[in-house]
Amino acid sequence: MNQTDTPLWRPSQDRIANTEITRYQAWLKQHRGLAFSDYESLWQWSIDNLEDFWESLWQYFPIKSHSPYTRVLDKRIMPGAKWFDGATLNYAEHALAAAQRPDAAIKPAIIFQSELCARREISWQSLAAQVAALSATLRDLGIVPGDRVVSYMPNIPEAVIALLATVSVGGTWSSCSPDMGPVSVLDRFRQIGPKVLFAVDGYRYGGKDYDRRDIVNELARDLPTLEAVIFVPYMNSAATLNLTGISSERNINVINFATALNIQASLKFTALPFDHPLWVVYSS
Repeated sequence: MNQTDTPLWRPSQDRIANTEITRYQAWLKQHRGLAFSDYESLWQWSIDNLEDFWESLWQYFPIKSHSPYTRVLDKRIMPGAKWFDGATLNYAEHALAAAQRPDAAIKPAIIFQSELCARREISWQSLAAQVAALSATLRDLGIVPGDRVVSYMPNIPEAVIALLATVSVGGTWSSCSPDMGPVSVLDRFRQIGPKVLFAVDGYRYGGKDYDRRDIVNELARDLPTLEAVIFVPYMNSAATLNLTGISSERNINVINFATALNIQASLKFTALPFDHPLWVVYSS
C-alpha cells in the first residue's frame, strides 16, 4: 500500500481521545501551554528538551517519591547521566499500586496457565499479600539494599512474587531459565554474588518433565556467597530439596516457598535512590 491509499482501518475519534498519549498531550497543553499538531512534533520536542519531557512524565504519572528530586538531569552524557538526583522511590510500590483500589480483591493481577497448571488467577489483593509475606521472609534472611537475589525459575507467578518481594526490600534481582545448564548459570550468577536463590524442582516442556534438582544442588554448592535457597516445588507439589556435597562450614537455609508465604505481614517498601540497581540482565 502506498501513501495515497486509504488505510484498511482507522480508529474512531473516541478511541483516539482515550489513548494515554492523547491524555498526556491534553495535560501538556493545560499545564505547560504546549500544543503539538502531530506525533512527530511531540517526539521532536521530547528529544530537544530532555529535562522538560522527563519532568513532565514524572508529574503526569502518579509517581510515589519518598523524597523529592533536586534536578532532573545533571549532564547530558552517556554513560554517566544521573537522573532525578535526590529522589527516593521503590519499583515494587508502583507495580502494586493497583492493590490499593477498591476492586483489588476481585481484579486479577496475574492470569496463568501452563502445561503443568490449569488456568488460575491471582488477584491484586492476593498478590500484594504474598509479596508482603515473602518480603518479610527476605528481611528475616538479612537481605538489605544492594544484596543480590537470583532466580532459577520459568515464567510462573512465583517468579513475579519473588521479583516484587526482592525489589521491595531493595535487593537487586537477576534470573536464568531452568532450561540452562549449570555452567551457563554459574558463569552469570558468580559475577554478582547472590545471597538468595529461588529455584524450582523442574519444569515440563513439550509433554516431557525435566527434573532440575541436581542442578540446583550444584548451583548452591558452587555459589560461595549463597546463604539460602527458597525452593518452589513446581513440577511436583510433593518434591523436596536436599542439598549435598556442600561444606559443613556453610549453613545454607532451604525454605519451601509456601512456608515463606505463611507469614502475616504488611507491605513495606524501602525507599531507594532513583539510580539504585533494579536487576541484572545478561546477553548471550
